[in-house]
Amino acid sequence: MPFPSKEELDLLYGAGYFERWGVGDAGRMASVRAAKEATYRKFLATLPPRVAGGRLLDVGCAFGFMLGVAREHGYDAYGLDSNSAVIERARQEFGGRVHAGPLDAQAFPGVRFRVVTLIDVLEHIVDPAALLSALAERLEPGGVVLAVLPNAASLTRWVLRRHWPHYAPEHLFLWTPSALRRFAASHGWNVIQLRTGIRKTYTVHYLESYAKALGQWLPPGLGLLGSAPFSAPTGELLALLERTA
Repeated sequence: MPFPSKEELDLLYGAGYFERWGVGDAGRMASVRAAKEATYRKFLATLPPRVAGGRLLDVGCAFGFMLGVAREHGYDAYGLDSNSAVIERARQEFGGRVHAGPLDAQAFPGVRFRVVTLIDVLEHIVDPAALLSALAERLEPGGVVLAVLPNAASLTRWVLRRHWPHYAPEHLFLWTPSALRRFAASHGWNVIQLRTGIRKTYTVHYLESYAKALGQWLPPGLGLLGSAPFSAPTGELLALLERTA
């Protein structure tokens, strides 16, 4: 199946893209933020101690929720997103530490990073190799990339089959652990840690909003969980990458 055209992708990633999170009012924004932050704390805990406290760039930062968590953990946090509408929101909290646009010379010129996070990003990129090349230029020596992405070899995909939520038009690539390792090695990277079966924190409202926006199926009885956040497997993997010597 061919990739969506640039026009189709621009339409998908328009100003209303993040409305699927169900963040239409302050209360729901707060609950989504709390759930996302709980997930990001788990992800940052996987980073090696040697990168602690350095500069961190979150590519695909949306509203900047990862940046707040990274600051909690002592990182000097920056964010980047192609959606200018959410970057305008993020600037209210993070000012010039967020940038709208691609990772290029215009994004934080002269700044290099000890950590780059790609949370739900690699599956969206038309040219992942070009992104890794850009990251290699912006990482400090010994720096790492933390990536979270759909795992096409996951039990979740096998169980849900056609209802697997990662079958989305903007997901251009579906990775497996072995495919990611081969891809990374062929472009000068080592996968130094790889975890499958990872879990994220959600609320029922978030999942209902997301499913409604995309016309996706949700398991019956989900509302019985109420408004409390809960942790669930996502059919994704987490990988830490570093440049080969």
